[in-house]
Amino acid sequence: MNKFLKGTLAVSLAALLCVPAVGCGPKEPGRVVDETKAQLYVSNFNGGVGTDWLYTAAARFEEKYSTTEFIPGKFGVQVHIEKHKSGVDGLAGQIKTAKQDIYFLEGVNYYDCISRGLFLDITDIVTEPLTEFGEEGTIEDKLYDDQIGFWKTPQGKYYALPHAQSPTMITYDADLFDRLGLFFGSNGQLGKKSTDKDLSAGPDGLSGTYDDGMPATYEDFYTLCKKMKQRGVSPMVWSGQYAFYVTRFAKQLRVDFEGAEEAMNAYDFDGTATKLVDSIAADGTITYKKPVTITEANGYEVFSSASYYHTFDFLKHIYDGGYYDGKSFNENTSHRGAQDLFLKSSFRADAKDIGMLVEGLYWVNEAEATFKDMANQKGASLQERNLRVMPLPKATPSQVGEKTTIVDSLNQMAFIANKTDRSEAQTELAKTFLKFLSTQESLEEFLKETGLTRNYEVDYSDVYDSLCPYSQSVIDLLSNCNYIMPASDAMVFQKNYTALFRDNEIGTKRGDDPMILIKDNPTMTALQLFNEFKGKYTAAQWATML
Repeated sequence: MNKFLKGTLAVSLAALLCVPAVGCGPKEPGRVVDETKAQLYVSNFNGGVGTDWLYTAAARFEEKYSTTEFIPGKFGVQVHIEKHKSGVDGLAGQIKTAKQDIYFLEGVNYYDCISRGLFLDITDIVTEPLTEFGEEGTIEDKLYDDQIGFWKTPQGKYYALPHAQSPTMITYDADLFDRLGLFFGSNGQLGKKSTDKDLSAGPDGLSGTYDDGMPATYEDFYTLCKKMKQRGVSPMVWSGQYAFYVTRFAKQLRVDFEGAEEAMNAYDFDGTATKLVDSIAADGTITYKKPVTITEANGYEVFSSASYYHTFDFLKHIYDGGYYDGKSFNENTSHRGAQDLFLKSSFRADAKDIGMLVEGLYWVNEAEATFKDMANQKGASLQERNLRVMPLPKATPSQVGEKTTIVDSLNQMAFIANKTDRSEAQTELAKTFLKFLSTQESLEEFLKETGLTRNYEVDYSDVYDSLCPYSQSVIDLLSNCNYIMPASDAMVFQKNYTALFRDNEIGTKRGDDPMILIKDNPTMTALQLFNEFKGKYTAAQWATML
């Protein structure tokens, strides 16, 4: 399979509209079943994306097919929507027997679910033209070329489709940055506004691009945070209740240092590793091993990559420098609480300003209620505020100019349950709805409803100028990066999915989120953290995992 999803992630992967609309579709529970119509049952993970988008799409689907005979003797269709917060494992026992036909889930182990027979083969709807919806191409045509190597099995089959994707990044308050002069100038010093002409080139190394004035390196980022503290600003905030948000961001740093191709070695264990550590001096100077060919047999070696050392060193600097709001380590600070602290800080005289938020890109959708609550304050709405996603700074000056690599740990997918007792007509109804949701019209509607995009190669450039600064910044960022999917069909990955996927990947031998480990052991150095981490799997332990 293809090794990575490299990107022209262009506008299509990130055109976030700023004010998600309220759905008006057939809401549950309590909807009366009309036995004269076909019935379609859909299960939706009601997380950051929410469910309003699905209500809206379902209402439009019902209207479009109001006289269609999907089931013999029944004209029209009703779509019933179940909301839940379960993952695949929580639903696995019922997927084949429950009344729900279609599922939208996150954290899905694609190849494991296929081997367990949970997903219906949907190759036909992925590869056939969407002519019934007035489109010439296929769903497969909308997949990025390097994604096809993941979604299409070695047997040439498709069993699921991409759903919403949202990497964990840093959002910064550009209004605050302008007010305090927190953009870098071409002389490498802080003191500029975003509208100034002589800004630094940023991490892409090019002047006149989207990241001008941004910290180009980790050292620049520390300089920025130090200046913010000097100006009485809490540099950043995150959820103390859910420490994995910082861990997910740390994974961004890890894969960006590696680059797309080598970053995939930690998932498919099939490639060449050029950044494995031989030794690290007391001053942080790294001596590298000669390039190593990574296979499943020696996969444990990828965990001695210098990317992990640089990531731990970054987190250690943030902690030691106190570059965070104190509530970031309060277990009562939920993700919504962190969002509210960030959004309201500039409008409260009794609180410190907070410059940055560590969160998934979906957070503006989750914070809709807060934006509404603040609507009576001038300049407080998302449309009015200059909130932007920060490009990733580079670990070393030598990497400035390299293309950014992004990873999304949520693995959200849409699939049809593989139920043996379902009629052929009911299956065709489910397939029609899944195709309907993959049309250009539906993808644009999803964008408007959620502020997110589904992971399809669809052109949203016509709406760019109508978007708020936050949405435009996401487009700018993701259109200039590579994107990898943290999953593979490698046997060792499948057998050890929990250990090798999502947030556990960058945890230490003790399984802690690294920032919590640093807080609980403040005297530990980045080198000590790295040495503990690289010993997470010995050759003997890895052999048992095989």
